[in-house]
Amino acid sequence: MDEVTKRFEKIYNSTYDYLYKYLILKADTRETAEDILQSVYLAFYKKMQEGANVLDPKHYLLRMVKHKLADHYSKRIVMESIDEAMGVVDEDALRQLERSDSYIYEEVLENLKATDELTYRIFLLYFGYDLKIKETAKLLGVAEMTVKNRLYRTLKKLQKEMKEGDKNALFRSC
Repeated sequence: MDEVTKRFEKIYNSTYDYLYKYLILKADTRETAEDILQSVYLAFYKKMQEGANVLDPKHYLLRMVKHKLADHYSKRIVMESIDEAMGVVDEDALRQLERSDSYIYEEVLENLKATDELTYRIFLLYFGYDLKIKETAKLLGVAEMTVKNRLYRTLKKLQKEMKEGDKNALFRSC
C-alpha cells in the first residue's frame, strides 16, 4: 500500500462519522447522504494522488460536503412518492444498533427498511450515535414527543415481530 493510500485511510477513518452525521441531518434521504459522502471522498482521494497537500482535511472535507449538498438541492427533482426515496438501509448504522446477541440482525434490517425516513434517522441518532431523545429532537427539528413516539412504536413493533423461541427480543430501553 502506498503512502497516499495510507494517509487517505487515516483521514477517512477519522472523519467519516463526523461527515456522515452532518449529512444524515442535512440531506433529504440517507441515499443522498451516502452518495455525497462517497463522491466527496473519491474526489479527495484523486486530489491526494495528484499531490495536493491539505493542511486541515476535516475542514476541507466538510466544505466539500457542504458544496455537494448545495449542488444536490439546486438540482433536486421533486419525487412523486416517498416510497421512491426508500431504499437500502445503511448496514453499518444498523450494526451499531445491535446491543446484544438476543435478536437477529436480518430481521431488524428488514423491519427498518419498511420504516419512513424520519424514523430511520431517529434510530440512527438515538442508537447509532447514542444521542438523548432531547438532542435527537433538536437536531431533526421535531418535537421530543415525535421522537419518543416513533422510537417506542417501532421498538414495540420490532419486539412483537422478532422472537427467539418463546421470548421477545431485548432492546435498550429508551
